[in-house]
Amino acid sequence: MPELPEVETLCRQLDSVLTEEKILRVVILDSLLEEVPELSGRGFLAVRRRGKFIDMNLHGGLTATLHLRMTGRLLYLPEQVFPPFPAHCRFAAYLTKGTLLLIDPRRFATFVVRPAEKALALPNDPLQGIPARALWEVSRKRQLPVKAFLMDQHAIAGIGNIYACEILFAVGIDPRRPASKVTIREWGKVRRAAVAILRRAVDCRGTTVSDWRDLFGKSGTNQENLEVYSREGALCRRCGGTIERIKQSGRGTWFCPNCQK
Repeated sequence: MPELPEVETLCRQLDSVLTEEKILRVVILDSLLEEVPELSGRGFLAVRRRGKFIDMNLHGGLTATLHLRMTGRLLYLPEQVFPPFPAHCRFAAYLTKGTLLLIDPRRFATFVVRPAEKALALPNDPLQGIPARALWEVSRKRQLPVKAFLMDQHAIAGIGNIYACEILFAVGIDPRRPASKVTIREWGKVRRAAVAILRRAVDCRGTTVSDWRDLFGKSGTNQENLEVYSREGALCRRCGGTIERIKQSGRGTWFCPNCQK
C-alpha cells in the first residue's frame, strides 16, 4: 500500500503538472468507482495530501479526492491516450496537455468529487512532526502494540507498515511493546525519527519493494535505505544480530531483537 511518502511524492508531482491543465472529460472505466459530476473546463487550484488521501482542489468549489488503498497508482502521460488502456485502468482523465490514469489491479482505490467545504479533517501530520506530549496523551490509555498504534490512521495519519518498522528500529523500541508503556521522552525520539525517515523517503520518491511507481512510472529509491523492513534473516547493520519477522494483526513486522527492547 502506498504510504505517506509515496502519496506526498504523487501530490508534489501532480501539483507541478496540473496547475497548467484543465479537464476536458473524465471517463470512468470501473463500475466500482462513483460516478463524477460534469468537470469539463475546470482547472486545478492545488493538490494537497491529507494523510494518505490526495485532494485535488478544482475551480468552482469542488475537491476530487483519491485514496490509492492497496495497489492503486496514478500515471500521467503527456498525450491523449485512447483505448485500449493499460491493464487494470479504472479511470482516464483527459486534460488539455495530457491524460491522467488510475491503475489499480485489486480495485480498492476510491475516487470521489465533493464540495470543497466537505473535505474530511484528519489527525496531525507526522511529516511535519507531532508533538511528543500529544502522542503520549493519546497513547497512554492504549494497550495495543506500539507498531499498531503508529499505523492507526485515526491517531496518526499516513504511516503504514514499512515506515512503522523503520521508525521503531531507529529509536530502539520493540514493536510488541504496549503503546501505553512508551514514555514521553521516547515519543520525542519517535517524533524526530519519523520526520527524518519520512522526509528522506519523500526525497527518494518513495519505497519500491513491489509495484510502487511515481506519477511518471518510475520506481522510488528509498528501498536502498531500509534497515529492517523485508530483511528477515539479514544481519543488523547496527549490532550485527539477525533481523527477525513476526506477524502482528496479520501483517509482517521486521525488527532487531537486540536493538529494540
